[in-house]
Parts: sequence; structure tokens; C-alpha cells
Amino acid sequence: MRRLYLYLRLLAVAVAFPAIVAYIAVATLVHPITAFRSRFRCTLRLGMNVVDWIKGIPVGYSYWEQYEAATMLGEIAVHHDE
Repeated sequence: MRRLYLYLRLLAVAVAFPAIVAYIAVATLVHPITAFRSRFRCTLRLGMNVVDWIKGIPVGYSYWEQYEAATMLGEIAVHHDE
């Protein structure tokens, strides 16, 4: 029974491995294209996420604070005035 379980696990890995490699290849090729179209915001966000992780603060916080908080706070202020 253990051999059957081992063979089934090896078969699952053999079947899934090409799909995983294909996914990584496609993501690697698509990333520069999307970064170019979005004016490198995605690359900037990834870099800032790494810095946040190194500093030990919540990942994505500094990007949100610098680029998204101002517009969100402006929308909140507009809704509050109504």
C-alpha cells in the first residue's frame, strides 16, 4: 500500500511539474509587458513590498500610503461633506 501511495505521489508530481514550469515561464514573460504598460507601477509596488517586508511593517503599506491613501482620503472627505 505504501508503494502505491508513493507511486501515486510521484505520478502527481510528474503531471503537475510541467504545468508549474509553464505557469512560471508565462508569468515571467508577461510581467515585463504589464510593467511597461502600467508605467512600471507593478515593479515599483513589488520593490516597495520587499522593503516593507524587510522593515517588518505590513506588506504593501508604504505603497498604499504614498500612492493610494491621498486619493482615498480625498474621496472620504467628499462623501463626508455631503
